[in-house]
Amino acid sequence: MKKEDFIWELWNLTRELQRSRLGLCFEFCKKYDLTQQQVRILLQIKSNENTTLTELAEQLDINPGNLSKTCKALEDKKFIRRTRHDDDKRVWTIVLDETGIKATDEIAHHIQDVFTNFSNKHKDEELESLLSLLREYADFYHNLMDKS
Repeated sequence: MKKEDFIWELWNLTRELQRSRLGLCFEFCKKYDLTQQQVRILLQIKSNENTTLTELAEQLDINPGNLSKTCKALEDKKFIRRTRHDDDKRVWTIVLDETGIKATDEIAHHIQDVFTNFSNKHKDEELESLLSLLREYADFYHNLMDKS
């Protein structure tokens, strides 16, 4: 394969992976009246179990002001609960509420089913190799962005 063909194939696959990832959550966005970003935020909160607005903004690379507005909307819809820290009233702790737990459990189960179907078709060594290359690819982009 020529280098130029590799570059554009990788570029197109990266775009396609992003579209597919977003598509996985589309039905849940409709069902729960959520945006893609709100689903992303809910899944990150689920992953953290509880978090602060600052931690969440850093992990998701979202402006804290925009994230605060989005979290307020999620709180109004009863997906999350925000409480102020006892020690520092400027800091909010964010956890999933009942509706958020139900929605993220459903989304996570769907994602797990999809990736289980994919992974069952491959040997462990192939999956490890894929993950290793994807990590290297992600690290490459992170380093590139840090230099800019």
